[in-house]
Amino acid sequence: MRKFKLLLPLLLFIMLGGCSSRSAVTTKPTAVSPSYMLQHSGVLTIADKRLPLRGMLQLKPEQRNARVVMLNDMGMKLLVAEITADDAGGFESKKIFSSPFLRMIPHFYDESMQCIYEMFLAPEQSAVQGINIITKGKKIIGKREFAAHTIFNDPQGRYTLELFLNSGSTKDF
Repeated sequence: MRKFKLLLPLLLFIMLGGCSSRSAVTTKPTAVSPSYMLQHSGVLTIADKRLPLRGMLQLKPEQRNARVVMLNDMGMKLLVAEITADDAGGFESKKIFSSPFLRMIPHFYDESMQCIYEMFLAPEQSAVQGINIITKGKKIIGKREFAAHTIFNDPQGRYTLELFLNSGSTKDF
């Protein structure tokens, strides 16, 4: 009788639980698309004043999209933006946040987006157009090569942005 008392809850559990139903839907395997997370440090020079910067860039080459976050040396957010290359050889950017400090620099946002587009989303076109970007050294992240040191000189001479690629990683989606 004692065994029956222990067996009864087990049988009840099995009967009420039954066989779980599972979906028989199969999904098609999709091509894996790598995404890169790049961490930079840099220096923005304006009228002999140097502002240390840090930044992160999430690059999705297959989607021709990049998201950038720019911070000052204390970690305060200066700029958050998303940029997408279009089929006509240009790009569209979306300013998510821009600090009052950066808004005081004429054309800085537009030229930053142009620079990101030229360096990461259309590097083959920048060589043809003669954009004012100087790159030095290379770092391999995943299966892609990135510039280790990049200098962007404002065509009007108002500022210089110097970037150093500190680290990077890949993630497959």
